[in-house]
Amino acid sequence: KLDPPSEENTDQHRHLRHSAITMHGRRALCTCHDLSRGSLLRVTPPSTSAPGRLGPSRRRHAPSAGSASPSFDDLMPEIGEDLIDFQEEAGAVFGEGSASPLSYGNNSRALFSVEEDAAVIDASEWTRLRVAGPDAEAFLHGQLSVDVKRMAPGTGREACLLTPQGRVVDLLLLLRMETGFMIVCSPDMGIEVKGHMEKHIFMSDDVTVIDVSRSTTMLRLVGPKSNDIMYTMQLQRGTLGGAFGTHEVMGFDGKPLVVVKGDPLGYSGYSLIVDESAAGTLWKTLVSGFGAIPMGTEAWNIARVASGRPSAAELRNPGEPATAFEAGLYHTVSLNKGCYIGQEALSKIYTKDAVRKELWGLRCTSPVEVGDEVFANAGAERVKVGTVTSCVDDTSKPVKHLALGYLRRSSRSAAGVLTWNNATVFVGATAQVPATVTAIPYVTRRLDKEDQPVAEEDRVESQAAKATTAAVEERERETMVENQKKIAAWLDSQRDSD
Repeated sequence: KLDPPSEENTDQHRHLRHSAITMHGRRALCTCHDLSRGSLLRVTPPSTSAPGRLGPSRRRHAPSAGSASPSFDDLMPEIGEDLIDFQEEAGAVFGEGSASPLSYGNNSRALFSVEEDAAVIDASEWTRLRVAGPDAEAFLHGQLSVDVKRMAPGTGREACLLTPQGRVVDLLLLLRMETGFMIVCSPDMGIEVKGHMEKHIFMSDDVTVIDVSRSTTMLRLVGPKSNDIMYTMQLQRGTLGGAFGTHEVMGFDGKPLVVVKGDPLGYSGYSLIVDESAAGTLWKTLVSGFGAIPMGTEAWNIARVASGRPSAAELRNPGEPATAFEAGLYHTVSLNKGCYIGQEALSKIYTKDAVRKELWGLRCTSPVEVGDEVFANAGAERVKVGTVTSCVDDTSKPVKHLALGYLRRSSRSAAGVLTWNNATVFVGATAQVPATVTAIPYVTRRLDKEDQPVAEEDRVESQAAKATTAAVEERERETMVENQKKIAAWLDSQRDSD
């Protein structure tokens, strides 16, 4: 039992509301309920099938039969079905402290589903931030690498949060809503992204950054049959034929639901951000009602490496963090929207063609490890040309050992044509595992035309045109003044003659 809420213990009450304690060596869930004389904590025994799973219990509790007065369970609010129960029934395995299932023991089936069927992923580890206030647009325009002012409500796109040196803090999904913005951050990056933004909010800025992850759950429905499922559930509306990031606020089970078109790996799919109390019902509907295959984070990571989407760890490569261009994130950069953090550095890199490394895929003949060096033949010698940054084993494919790595960009031909594609390299200083360099579909190597900096000749021509226009306007003003003087003189002469 806690003391009644007060200024001294408000934070204590808030943190206990959805917190975890240790019981018999396992995590136990506890939920705080406000009563007239304080607060009581109901402790749910730890689950034996999901050690380390954190989060509030969401089971419904029926009134106790035959009791003269309400039991303690009768005081528990009805806040929806429990997502974790449904996941455990489907065979979910959780890691220590993980918020989403690692696996359902069906990685091969799940990977097949994202290409041929439909899979559902619990993506709650991806932090959701809400940015609101009259100055939110101007603030984000100066913080992120995309042209925020060109975004209309109901649209979304990927963006980078950068350091002043143009290095990526995180790769984000930015959604512009009617009353503000929502930002989806990479797993384990929410605190850093929020802190990075808040330290750039000045006292005169009317903008707030709020973490709404605790009150929401994010699921992803991925695969070619996802459109059919959304259509049958009547949840697609304007998002079905929209571009990536198109979104709409709808309702499900009486709770708000944000439907976002597109999958971060490039598959056909949707992100579904739903009130936490309705997450279990939504997950069960997709899996039991429409046959979507549950997919854990292990299988999703295999799909990520195959597509070439860099993880947060890949972007923040120890010792040498990547710039947006090195990571193949050209589609997230605008160099003509004006100043923002990192813009000057990226402009210099782009203008001087000074990208030093690029992210590529590797199909290896044997397992490799993150941090392994990559070598290539240079005459009679083998020289280091890069480093492995991600690696997975996909047992569902003939080539089972996949990896990503940064390779030195100096190995381009004189004509600027990429020479890495399909090249043979060797991974590991000792093992020298043969590998084939492959193009990866996620990355982009060119700026969109609308985001390219204005060419020098175009800039000079534009300045000349402006100067000519200004000169013509000046002559017109001078002519108008002279005519006005002539008219005034004629009127004066007419009055004198009268």
